[in-house]
Amino acid sequence: MNDRALVQRLNTLRQGLPQRLQRIRIDASNFGERFREDAFGNPLDVIPSMVVLHETVYGLNSAINTFMTHHPNDEDQVSYHVLIGEKGQIVQAVDPSKRAFGAGNSAFNGRWVVTNAKLSGSVNNFALHLSLETPLDGEDDGPAHSGYTAAQYDALAVVLADWMDRFAIPPEHITTHRHVDLGLERADPRSFEWQKLQIRLAALGFLC
Repeated sequence: MNDRALVQRLNTLRQGLPQRLQRIRIDASNFGERFREDAFGNPLDVIPSMVVLHETVYGLNSAINTFMTHHPNDEDQVSYHVLIGEKGQIVQAVDPSKRAFGAGNSAFNGRWVVTNAKLSGSVNNFALHLSLETPLDGEDDGPAHSGYTAAQYDALAVVLADWMDRFAIPPEHITTHRHVDLGLERADPRSFEWQKLQIRLAALGFLC
């Protein structure tokens, strides 16, 4: 496929994003408001300034069911703003204006926010979280799997382009759960190919 065809395909997908976006309502225990002050009273910017990429490990529906389940304990609460299915489905679980619980003890470029003085800092208050559905052969704790589909990379690029445009997020502020996790417990998204994303963001005009 030549560059012109790629540009046309992705721009068409981006124009149709509002119609393709499937919004779901998840349990209120699994997301929250973005804090305007940290645990020590310092003011915070509530505009998202980075994106963390994840993978579901299990299927798309399994992830959605988890988000819809009430979790009274902090350690069980989890969500992403958007999930992307293997066929390129785009599911919004948390509005970007809200705080998704995508990362625990985490930091990006030395930055984190402490919202509870009893807990470690996290990027959640200034991050957007996006998760790719894991292929069937990756539903384990192995180091790699067969990877993500072309439809997923297309949808990923379109959602990222929308966020980068809306919130002035630079490309260098797109990262992975593996990179921000300070507990060194997360390795997702496994088998992610940055070049496939970069080619698509360039086609959309978001990379030089």
